[in-house]
Amino acid sequence: MVKDLKSQLDYKLNRSKYEFYPVFLIGCGRSGTTILGETLGKHSDISYLNERRDLWHQAYPEFDIWSDNVENPKLIAEKKDHINAKTDLLQFLFHKEQVKDRCKVLLEKLPINNFRLEFLNEAFPDAKYIYLHRNGLEVATSIEKLANAGNWYGENSSKWKLLNDLIKNNEEFQDFKLDNFEKGLLEWRFSLERSEMFFESSNPANLHRLSYKSFIDNPEFQLKMIFDFLELDLDVKELKMMAESINRKSKIIHEITDKERLLGGVNLELSVKDELRVSYNNPE
Repeated sequence: MVKDLKSQLDYKLNRSKYEFYPVFLIGCGRSGTTILGETLGKHSDISYLNERRDLWHQAYPEFDIWSDNVENPKLIAEKKDHINAKTDLLQFLFHKEQVKDRCKVLLEKLPINNFRLEFLNEAFPDAKYIYLHRNGLEVATSIEKLANAGNWYGENSSKWKLLNDLIKNNEEFQDFKLDNFEKGLLEWRFSLERSEMFFESSNPANLHRLSYKSFIDNPEFQLKMIFDFLELDLDVKELKMMAESINRKSKIIHEITDKERLLGGVNLELSVKDELRVSYNNPE
């Protein structure tokens, strides 16, 4: 109780010093958003929210797709799902974290937001986006490991039930019996398709995109590009120290089977070749 009062007082006294500056880190789960977010979060001017579902669900409890007791949970959130009073609360909760950390930027990462970009655009019209995409086979392999351990689809597979509704609407997959790798590949596909569609028509001034491969291959360059995008300064020595901690921990996967090609859709081969809408910058 006392802690909450102190927190509220701190926010009231300091909120005017820190303009709300939300940046959303977007990418399918297991695409490298965690390592990128944690690395960016080392900057002294960035307050990093790593999958703070608790904040989201205080404002929008229907967005909880991991619990089995939520009435009418929403996987996909669109413009029409924005409710002023709820969004005001969500913005307050986010800004409060930014002010508490005394930071210029609020960086938020929640992989399911790939399915909620139209909502984000309505609720946070001035937000910036960092969009990270990765080889779909590598993503599916990583999802498979967590799903096999029972740590991916929520209570009683509540998240998968919602993803499965998307599959039921696609005649291609209705007769398939899917293992966890194939489920992961479909999740990657649906997530990526929504992201690509949204960012195709978004304001390029508010978007920085990169691939996982480009980040792993040249982390110092990519980090500098992101900090420039966010208009944040960083000492060269600090930048090098951040980049030194970045390395690949999983094997590169190149070969695609016919079934994987069907499940992954037209973007799968492009992602494997790291040619998915090559609009991010790489050094010469």
